Amino acid sequence: MAEVIGLLGGRYSEVDRIVEVCAAEPCNSLSTGLQCEMDPVSQTQASETLAVRGYSVIGWYHSHPAFDPNPSLRDIDTQAKYQSYFSRGGAKFIGMIVSPYNRNNPLPYSQITCLVISDEVSADGSYRLPYKFEVQQMLEEPRWGLVFEKTRWIIEKYRLSRSSVPMDKIFRRDSDLTCLQKLLECLRKTLSKVTNCFIAEEFLTQIENLFLSNYKSKPENGMAEENTTVGPKELLM
Repeated sequence: MAEVIGLLGGRYSEVDRIVEVCAAEPCNSLSTGLQCEMDPVSQTQASETLAVRGYSVIGWYHSHPAFDPNPSLRDIDTQAKYQSYFSRGGAKFIGMIVSPYNRNNPLPYSQITCLVISDEVSADGSYRLPYKFEVQQMLEEPRWGLVFEKTRWIIEKYRLSRSSVPMDKIFRRDSDLTCLQKLLECLRKTLSKVTNCFIAEEFLTQIENLFLSNYKSKPENGMAEENTTVGPKELLM
């Protein structure tokens, strides 16, 4: 599994001191094999896409696909740099780490950590201290058509990637759920707070059918690719 990365769009209320995350825009990554960096060109395009939708860039996200969503020293350093750059003029900038397939998490729900970096330094002076804060889900219905089209785009873009998640694979050894079913359970929990169950189930059926009908491996260079697609971290907004 490879890490994914992108920008978060939304708004910040100075009066209420609340950051609202309204959209996630995927970016291409420049991976070293150990770290995931945002491609500058893709980052610019993502910023423009969010601006067209009326959102400011208020954060970035990346995944820890199969381990705890705790920031590494590299994550802390990256967040500090982004925070310094994007926070000019008083704007807020958060970091979000999503862990969809954490082996230590028995539940089918992705884990999310949101953080900012303080000016305080660690005891040995080697890094600035990160601060985690609680997240509350916004009680607004998603823009169904937009989410559906973004899902279609993600499938088309990543379905043949060798580092993507095989959605027909059991997501944990002690579970009966496939990765696709796990994704749907995670979405079901999120949607249960913002819409009635009938609308949610209809939408989930459309998402499931989209994966089942559009995500199919194609032969490449005379050999069939492993059945792969993207995991749920791109869908949770």
